[in-house]
Amino acid sequence: MAYRLKYFAPAVLYVAFILTLSSLNQRLVTNLSWGLKDVLLHFIEYHFYGVTLIWAFLREKPRIELKQSYRLAVSMGALTGILDETYQYFVPSRFSSVEDVVADVFGVILSLITFSLLMKIPKLEQFRINA
Repeated sequence: MAYRLKYFAPAVLYVAFILTLSSLNQRLVTNLSWGLKDVLLHFIEYHFYGVTLIWAFLREKPRIELKQSYRLAVSMGALTGILDETYQYFVPSRFSSVEDVVADVFGVILSLITFSLLMKIPKLEQFRINA
């Protein structure tokens, strides 16, 4: 159990961060977004969330099951995006959209591509194996 918690803790904390942002007033979020479009913010936010997911799932599964780990990460990212948008629907001053969920999923997919490319660097792959 402690083994799993060690690797899934960053993803769980990141979901708490996502829900905290979703709870904020839309005007405040707009002011804090440095002028970036909402869809781009979702893309970036879920890109980092995807990194925490793939890290956890790759630690959970043997290296041979890489594709399954990727599928799990995308599925969990998509589910989190859907739940986040559903939650935002009920938060006063916030709105939800399908475009945000699509941006969330693409952000997670980009994180898998980024992660795969980074793991081609021998020292980083060795770190991942030994972590």
